[in-house]
Amino acid sequence: MSYQEAFALQQLFEQREQDINALVESLSFLRHEFKHQAVEPKAIELFFSSLIKGSFNPEVKVSQYSFACLCHLVKRIFFQDQPKLRRYANDVVPVLIEKLVDTNKVHDIARKALTDYWRATSLDVERCLRRSGFLNDSDRVRAETLGFLCSLQLLEPKFSPRTLLFDIVSSLRDTSEIVQRACKTCILDLYKTSPPQALADLKSAIESQDIKTDIAVEILKELGIYDEPTPTLAPAPAPTPVVEFGKMTTPDAQTNIAPTPQRRTPLAAVVSTIHDSNRILPTAVVNATAASTELAPTIELLVKKVPGTGLDDLKTYHVTSADDLESYMDSLATVFEGKESEFNWEQRQRNIVLLRELTRGNAVTEHIVVFITCLKGQVDGINKSASSLRTTLSAHGCKLIMDLAVMVGAAIDPFVDSFLQSLIKLSSSTKKIAAQNAHAAVVVLLAHTSFQSRIASLVAAACRDKNAQTRLYGCSWLQLLLAVHQNRKTVMEGFNCVELFEGSIKHCLTDANPKVRETIRPTFWEFVNIWPSRAPFIMKTLDPPARKALEKLNPNQDTKAPAKSEPVKRPSFRTFDRSALLNRS
Repeated sequence: MSYQEAFALQQLFEQREQDINALVESLSFLRHEFKHQAVEPKAIELFFSSLIKGSFNPEVKVSQYSFACLCHLVKRIFFQDQPKLRRYANDVVPVLIEKLVDTNKVHDIARKALTDYWRATSLDVERCLRRSGFLNDSDRVRAETLGFLCSLQLLEPKFSPRTLLFDIVSSLRDTSEIVQRACKTCILDLYKTSPPQALADLKSAIESQDIKTDIAVEILKELGIYDEPTPTLAPAPAPTPVVEFGKMTTPDAQTNIAPTPQRRTPLAAVVSTIHDSNRILPTAVVNATAASTELAPTIELLVKKVPGTGLDDLKTYHVTSADDLESYMDSLATVFEGKESEFNWEQRQRNIVLLRELTRGNAVTEHIVVFITCLKGQVDGINKSASSLRTTLSAHGCKLIMDLAVMVGAAIDPFVDSFLQSLIKLSSSTKKIAAQNAHAAVVVLLAHTSFQSRIASLVAAACRDKNAQTRLYGCSWLQLLLAVHQNRKTVMEGFNCVELFEGSIKHCLTDANPKVRETIRPTFWEFVNIWPSRAPFIMKTLDPPARKALEKLNPNQDTKAPAKSEPVKRPSFRTFDRSALLNRS
């Protein structure tokens, strides 16, 4: 499809007296061509602008044909050049959202086109859903936006409502009953098969907002996460000051009942609110990061054993507002489109350094929700940088992942899977510096993020990798994973991690590489510390020398085996006194 055809279409729409038949005939031809012909890059913008204008034409036939062409164009660009869709998202996606309330046929093609757009650039679609969907003046559009999320989850297993959770829960406070009913249905559909962590986030989000009690209780009961309120005693009143002859005294402390200290709620489960860009945003992720940055002494000791896990000195970059942060991060992402070349690798390195400075600044503390939302679009670029063959770019990519783990913590849980796959692959590199950087990044990542079954599978698979270097690192990763999450025994058992870890430990204890066998032994005792009953089953598979080497590192040996008494040596004949022998005789 050439630029001349796009220009001709534009001229037809700009005529004062439009020829409806000519327009319909031209649009019908274009719809057929979009299915089979590629579109010139210069013509894409002109086609989009003309078809968007035609989608709201007062003539119903022209409007329907224009919108059908628009959806076919989205499909064509999706197959032809996906990054191009991101450039026109702010213009095209709001049109697709508005058309969700049209007739059944238009509604269906709008939903399909919106799904394709999400597959190409999910971050931009979620941003448009927030602005043009949840905040739309029409209650029908707001309700259809919630319905689209339900259909998206059915079509895309990768979709997670976590970044839109605040907007979804806020719809329960909508003045329209249509939106409230749609929101209830949406929440139940999205979270009926969700893991416990996602349900906990939902519960915290509902409790943090002024949701009507009957609506909140109905949803929580339906999902099986409602806790019956327990009666609590009111705290004793503070002692009343007594004024006596100009002196202020208090009653005897022994006669007052000290208030019962309240149990502190884990920071990861707390949801508070902050004001950001004139709207209230949830800061559950902020609290989660605060909890994850403080490591236990034993974990900190394991991390410090690995060289390069400390944060280096780096200047910070501060943003003035959430909009500034959003535009700034969007500008950094464009250079990561396509493959790395001699012309863009230096700019990529500069942008990675800028992201590191941004992570050290106020973006994490003041605009965490916007930061995490925008970070989703940077994940591929970060992985490309960490996997680069250029040592400095790769090092900065690994350092950025470490900065994110330390500064942001558990809020980057949705991206840990992607980061870990790239780092494990990099750990098998023949470049020693690159492999060590990847090892250090994995250690910091595991120490500061939450437990996930997918992460456990990746670490266990690393212990069985074909590359001996990756297996060696995998032993340390497994030890750290067990040490960090030793208090989550039931969660690990629920995901069948016991058999997974046990199989990896058995494999490494009999590995052909002696360094791997040596490194897995402390991991074995970390595993036994959580599941003591599994020790005999692993021990039986070992030969006596391997079992003996394993027993030497047992940290629970309080008493050592008693030392064997040395046999009394028979004195040599020369040591006898000859005179004594003569006297005997």
